[in-house]
Formats: sequence, C-alpha cells, structure tokens
Amino acid sequence: MKQIDPSTLIQQTSWQEAIFFTEEGKFVVENSELLLPLQMTLDRFEWSVQTAYEDDSLLMVQVDSKEVAPSAVELINPRDYFLAMSDRPEIKKKLLRAAHWFHANATLQFCSHCAAPLQKVLETTEKKCSHCQRSFFPKLPPAILVLIRRGEEILLARGVQHPPEMYTLLAGFIDLGESAEETVHREVREEVGLEVTNLKYVTSQSWPFPDSFMMAFTADYLCGDIQIDPKEREEAHWFHRDHLPKLPPPSTLSKKLIDNFLKETNTPDEEQAIL
Repeated sequence: MKQIDPSTLIQQTSWQEAIFFTEEGKFVVENSELLLPLQMTLDRFEWSVQTAYEDDSLLMVQVDSKEVAPSAVELINPRDYFLAMSDRPEIKKKLLRAAHWFHANATLQFCSHCAAPLQKVLETTEKKCSHCQRSFFPKLPPAILVLIRRGEEILLARGVQHPPEMYTLLAGFIDLGESAEETVHREVREEVGLEVTNLKYVTSQSWPFPDSFMMAFTADYLCGDIQIDPKEREEAHWFHRDHLPKLPPPSTLSKKLIDNFLKETNTPDEEQAIL
C-alpha cells in the first residue's frame, strides 16, 4: 500500500475512480455507488484531501467530513453499506479491503510495547515503532460460522445485537490454542447446548467490522436439547426449510450457507419448478 501526497493526488495517480471516506470512517456514497469518479468528485465538492492511499485493487481518499455536501451524497457506515448491497463481487472485495484498512489505520497509532508513535511503511500495510522499531500489521482475528443441519431443518438463533425477528447461524471467535474445528464444537456446546458431527469446511469471508476473518462450516446435529446461553443468544430454534424466519441479507456468509442448504435439499418437483 502506497501513500500519496494529497496536494498532488491527481498528478500522481492514473486512477479514474476512488473510494472516499471521512475521518469517522464512513463511506461517501452517491446514488448508491461507492466508487466515485476521482477528479470530477474532487472538483464538484472542493473537498480537502487529508490522506490518500493506493494498492493494486483500489484508491482510497480520506476527506474532511465537515466539507461533505449533505444534499448531494450520503455518509454510510461500511457495515451498513455492505449489508444493504446486492451481490457484486467486483465491488465487495474493494469495500471489505477499504473498511479493514481504515480501521487498522485509525487504531494502530502507538506502539503497544513502548507507547511511541507508529510510522507508516510506504507500499505496505506495515507500521513501525519510531522508537523500538517493532513492526505492526492490521489485525485479523479468526472466527467461525456454522450451519447445523437436522434432516430438512437448520438451527437458527437470535442475538441481542440482531434486528427484531431476524435469525442467523451460530458464530464465534477462535480461542487461544484452538483449531477452527474445535471452536465450532465449543461454540455450539456453549451457546445452545448441542453436540454436532460431520463437520465440513465450506468457504471463508473477510469481515472487517471491525477486523475479523470468518471461516464457514456445515455440521450435522448429533445429540442434545437446545439450552441457550442468555449472555450470547436471546433465542434459538430448529426451522424447517419450508418455514424459515427473516434471514440475514444476501451479501452475508450466513445467507449463502442457508441458500446452499436449500439447494441441496430441493425435491425433484422443486427443481423442476425452478427450471
């Protein structure tokens, strides 16, 4: 990742589009679009550019939020924009990378060993302590997500942070010394009191809200009755594939796993109806 001199941004870069963000970490969006024309946008709004960075996938420009024209653009939290967007792979990767970079850049300011200021290392995501020379990089805490099957039913749960009536899959962070598979068994046992088997890795997704990396699994129900941990979950139930509740948005990994489950359990009549 390379830092660009804000005063010569247009002259130094060949980029035609950029992701603009504010000091608070909100994306500047116009007509629902995240990637905005670079020069035209700067000319129209006469923004003060504070910092600018580029890598091989995108250009990110931080502007003074006090000068953003509220009637022309929206300032949107990256997570909210991601959850609301349709499945656009070409934009999704750029959004996730930009959101993760911004959080890391904003939080990695001082050395955790000696408290001296950190300095950027150009053309990388590294920051180095100005005193003891220790290196720091964006954090990427690993987490798991699991879809638990029981015939034509899946286990869905609601956390205190979820919107009303929306249910999703179980998830949790990998603890020290654990494998991802061990975390799945522990989280399922702790959150809903169940045991699972036939654990299979499916896919992964960057989740920089603020800074995690999600690994998705499927598993089959083995034994146990649902007993929720009220600190983690408000509700958890088995739902038949034909009677599902409100689900997470299409851009989430949870929804993709649920959609895969529905395809795998289609009956011949359903497959014909889809065709």
